[in-house]
Amino acid sequence: MTKQLSLREKWGYGVADIGASLSYNTINFFLLFFLVEIVGLGPALAGLALLSGRLFDAFTDPVMGLITDRTRSRWGRRKPYIWIGAVPFGISFALLWTIPEGSHLAVFALAALALWLHILIYTTVQVPYMALTPELAPEYSQRTALTSYRIGFGTLASLIGAAVPPLLISTFNAGQGLPQDARFGWIGMGIVFGILMSLSYLTMAALVRERTGQLEPPGRLELWREYRSVFGAFGFPQVLLIFVAVTIGLGVVSSILPFYLISAIALSAGEQTAILGLLFGVAILVLPVWNLVSARVGKKAAFIAGLLTLSLSLVLLVTLSPAGWLSPLLLFFTVFAGIGTATVLLFPWAMIPDVVEFDELASGKRREGLLYSIFTFGQKTAFALGAFLNAMMLELVGYDREAVVQTAQAVSGIQWMVGPVAALMFFLAALLVWRYPITKARHDEARARLAQRR
Repeated sequence: MTKQLSLREKWGYGVADIGASLSYNTINFFLLFFLVEIVGLGPALAGLALLSGRLFDAFTDPVMGLITDRTRSRWGRRKPYIWIGAVPFGISFALLWTIPEGSHLAVFALAALALWLHILIYTTVQVPYMALTPELAPEYSQRTALTSYRIGFGTLASLIGAAVPPLLISTFNAGQGLPQDARFGWIGMGIVFGILMSLSYLTMAALVRERTGQLEPPGRLELWREYRSVFGAFGFPQVLLIFVAVTIGLGVVSSILPFYLISAIALSAGEQTAILGLLFGVAILVLPVWNLVSARVGKKAAFIAGLLTLSLSLVLLVTLSPAGWLSPLLLFFTVFAGIGTATVLLFPWAMIPDVVEFDELASGKRREGLLYSIFTFGQKTAFALGAFLNAMMLELVGYDREAVVQTAQAVSGIQWMVGPVAALMFFLAALLVWRYPITKARHDEARARLAQRR
């Protein structure tokens, strides 16, 4: 009989995703804009700085996953690292928004180093946190329910990370909006968000009890063999590819949206907050609905429906919405984009834990940390790749940070990235989900086979 999680554990577990999502979404929405518009770094170098940080993850994520899997302590395998990293995590985020102007190479180096530091600490707290999911919720449907709590908090934080910075920065700068000299506002935003990030992880660590149990000694470490063998687990390559495709689409949309709302739609700071708030507000509200739909028709069918909804809404948004105001069409398509966004935020993370049992059947080991570290690396790299593609596009179309009005070529390039390019990635993801092999019946069978072994 699977032990049911208490409401305190569900809420306590979910709250930590405020920290992860604030960092993740604020960086993905605004760091490219900050480096180009505020610091004055060229788009190509700014995109390269973002991408370099994710390449750094290629080493740190799987290593951290293996470290947590092999940890044996009376405090558990995961939570000690969360306690250690929570406060430095918030501090390193705040430092990102203090990067000064200077020569392009010096600013590039400083931005890359600051991002590497934050990524390293992010990995220290987030990989152990994510690896708790299959331990706290071992049953197939229970994982979707637990993930919905985490995604609910995470989507709320995504709303804050995407919608609040323009108003917060403007407030710190006495209503100046987002001018090139609004540096104090960016620093203030970094400090406020950094405090919230640290508190969210500390709260989770205090409220959620890790299931320690009896574990086999970790044995000899063979890093490359461990890393390679994971890809032999049933369903792992497919769900990872789905995740990467979805995240590239999200990375493209999120990192270009500030440019789109200012240059293509010409919205004020308050209007930007309204449209981004509507997008993520709708996503939060429909999460329980998608959870119910999933229980009726399965994760695959619900996810495909959401991906197709998101793809169509983005294309219609950029082709039919008039510029200059919050038009009914813009609001209408934003609502539908929010409905689709909820599935993108929910279902990949609800599908990932199901691979754990298949990996244990193949390897004989519980390797949640390694599995989640690879997914976390894939997520961060895919998002950075989306931002890098946007940076290259801005460079190619001649985006000018000094221009009050961008050229038609620059605006067209921004519109293409928000609409057709991102929509194509979500459509490809829908095709991949259609071929996804893990079902509830197969997962139940895997759990039964593991129970016979134990």
